[in-house]
Amino acid sequence: MIFQLARMTLRERKAGLVAAFVALLGSSMLLTAFGVLLQSGLVGGGVDAQRYARAPVVVGGRQSFSVTAGKTKVKPLSRPAPLDDRVVAEVAAVEGVRRALPDITFPARLVAPDGGLDATNSERTNGERPSSGHNWSGAPLGPYELTRGWAPERPGEVVLDAALADRVHAEPGRRVRVAATREAREYLVTGVAALRTPDGRPPRSPAVFFCDAEAAALYAHPGRVDAVGVLPEPGTDPGALADRLDRRLAGSGAVTYLGGDRSRVEFPDVASARSGLVESAASLGATVVLIAMIVVASTLALDGHQRRRELALLRAVAATPRQVYRLLAAEVLVVSLAAALLGCLPGVLVAGGLVKGLALAGVVPGDFALSYGPLPPLVAVLASVLAAEVAALGVARRAVAVRPVEALTEARAAPARPRRARTVCGALLFLLGVAAALLPLLLDGVLAVAGAGTGGLVMVVAVLLLAPPLAGAASRLLAAPVRRWTGPHGRLAVANVRADSRQLASAIGPLALAIGFALIQLGIPTTTAAAAREQAAAGVVADFTLQGGPGGPPPGVVGEAAALPGVAGATGVVRVEVHASREVLGSPEVFTYLAQGLSSPPSPATLDLDVTAGSLTALRGDDTVALGTGAAATLGAHLGGRVRLHLPDGAELRPVVVALYGRGLGFGEVTLPQDVLFAHSTRQVEDAVFVGAAPGADERRLAAELRSLAGRYPGLEVLDAGGLSAAQQEQAFASVLTSALPLALVFGYLAVSVANTLVLATLGRVREFALLRLVGASREQVVRMMRVEAGVVVAIAVAVGTAVPLLPLATISLGLTGSPVPYVPVPLYLGVVALTALVGLTAVLVPTRLVLRARPVEGIGVRG
Repeated sequence: MIFQLARMTLRERKAGLVAAFVALLGSSMLLTAFGVLLQSGLVGGGVDAQRYARAPVVVGGRQSFSVTAGKTKVKPLSRPAPLDDRVVAEVAAVEGVRRALPDITFPARLVAPDGGLDATNSERTNGERPSSGHNWSGAPLGPYELTRGWAPERPGEVVLDAALADRVHAEPGRRVRVAATREAREYLVTGVAALRTPDGRPPRSPAVFFCDAEAAALYAHPGRVDAVGVLPEPGTDPGALADRLDRRLAGSGAVTYLGGDRSRVEFPDVASARSGLVESAASLGATVVLIAMIVVASTLALDGHQRRRELALLRAVAATPRQVYRLLAAEVLVVSLAAALLGCLPGVLVAGGLVKGLALAGVVPGDFALSYGPLPPLVAVLASVLAAEVAALGVARRAVAVRPVEALTEARAAPARPRRARTVCGALLFLLGVAAALLPLLLDGVLAVAGAGTGGLVMVVAVLLLAPPLAGAASRLLAAPVRRWTGPHGRLAVANVRADSRQLASAIGPLALAIGFALIQLGIPTTTAAAAREQAAAGVVADFTLQGGPGGPPPGVVGEAAALPGVAGATGVVRVEVHASREVLGSPEVFTYLAQGLSSPPSPATLDLDVTAGSLTALRGDDTVALGTGAAATLGAHLGGRVRLHLPDGAELRPVVVALYGRGLGFGEVTLPQDVLFAHSTRQVEDAVFVGAAPGADERRLAAELRSLAGRYPGLEVLDAGGLSAAQQEQAFASVLTSALPLALVFGYLAVSVANTLVLATLGRVREFALLRLVGASREQVVRMMRVEAGVVVAIAVAVGTAVPLLPLATISLGLTGSPVPYVPVPLYLGVVALTALVGLTAVLVPTRLVLRARPVEGIGVRG
């Protein structure tokens, strides 16, 4: 009975139906998209194994670590770390293992005739990556099979991947130059090998095979291997074998990988991409749920306000509160279920498009494959329906709040003043947001900054609740200038908006929410990127920078550069991701930082990290660390104290803090000796080498010497002092783009939902427009009035949406950079405002013209 009545009411109220339907369709679409990304990051996404395709079980480094402080928290690692080579014998001794083959990977590129590195196609479009070096004993794991020639048996011999050999026209007996982790040298091509995979796809990274002895010499981690491929005895179940291996290797840091997870060991970029997708999709998915609840609640509340006569009549004819609850719940269930189901397929398509965009930004590999399944759509449907039902509950509470005999009387007109409870709740919520936004003034560290960001979002949400009083105050403030500048149409528009603050608020609130949300979410990464760029530019005092080559400058380059005449100092830097943890309120909190490893304490002629306490010369071994002031504040660290660090391989250190410095955003919040990071990560070469000239040195001559040095390492470039800053600007832009791409989808959904709400509000004014027409107003006069009214709405929304984020952005900037002035690019701000204004004006004026097509005598009888 209830569902029949619900279908009847929905049939008669198509505007409200379409508005709620569109909002829920968008939420389901985005939740499905982010759910697919989350699933792809957790299980199954990525690329298929290639060099390990023949090995059903691969043993590699662990992919997570745990922290215990009262409670235990597990944190994923961006990529598995190398293993002790003694694991090979342990694996070989397990029952069911026929062969245990170690595999190592290191940078290795062929040198082109012009002295540069052999070019590959763009990995951002097709996933092909530069070639890499490997030990020949690991070739059967692919399997790689010789198609011509013979295996490398001694140093100075290589076997080339067939695709690579065809590209450079190399045949057995020819000599090629190879640049690896040391100076480029000539090698004899003894053979050509082809990868025999079931799908026949070309290798993502063409292989250059060396004999085992030379591969071990070129590999930067002596006594370690990247992985162990397991070829089982015939008839052995891979799952059971993996269980036996896990028991045998317990405590060694080695983990077994099966199926699609094998590519996490073979391709570190896949492991890193999956970790990034999990963090991004999880946080944005939660944001979408919150926005969906707000938008749907706003839409349903507006629809409920417009149908107050209908609900009042039901109460007057003895409908019980329970029956009203059930009616509204049934209506919302029908709409939300249909919208959520229809949003699933577009959501899957959106996920594919988003991954392509992230691939173009270099965040995920170009050939990253998503993992599809029923779980993301199912969760999206359930979340959308639940959000809608919770919103409907609030609308129903308002409808049954009055006694039946008062219902029709209250329905005759909209209340002129907003409810006191709503205003008080909004004010409390806004004050709570302000308190959170002020945290960086009272506390240091990333926790205070994160609290300020959350507080900003709370303040923006509070604007929705405070929209009626804000709209009333703003309309009174703007009344005189609007009447003076726009004539009779303005006077009518001002009288209209001042007569019903709820109607004005229903338009202003969503628009202000869209602007405030966009400015906060985009202002934080742009401010961070600008501060990092400024700190890096100020901190690089070197005259020259060496970078490039197969993965980066080999470790020996820094020593050679330092020995050149006229060099005051040379510092090599490698950058990796590390974690730090501390106990907060009885549970562990883990923070992720960019760490830099220094080849030696930086010379005053190379880097200036703005050391505020201690000295970088005290960095020695794995028992010392230098921290940026931001990280120190977050971790509660001080000079001479110890911090808890977790290195890229999951190893835990508790080093002493020997220095604090102020340019952590530009160089990394954690600084360690370079040897420590090389030993506990997959990195084998430098990121850059900074070279400073001695006072009075001939810089032209020094530049020529450096170019001569770089000539022995193909691909190595000599840049002037500004070279690295330009590279960092490009990296910062990519970082901002990474944040902006998913947020653009959320903002797009918010914009559509805002337009949806405005259209519903405008269509609900049919009777008002008809009455104006009956008393003599023409269509064009009504349109002019609405044009002024829409302009007032947009102006107020822009002012409120701009003003509210100023406080949190200022305190966030203060916490991150020491300056209260945030950096929001003017084109970005103007773009957000222009798009929101366009949405607002279009969503008001287009429905107005559609409504005015009807004859006034017809419109006056429409239900309101």
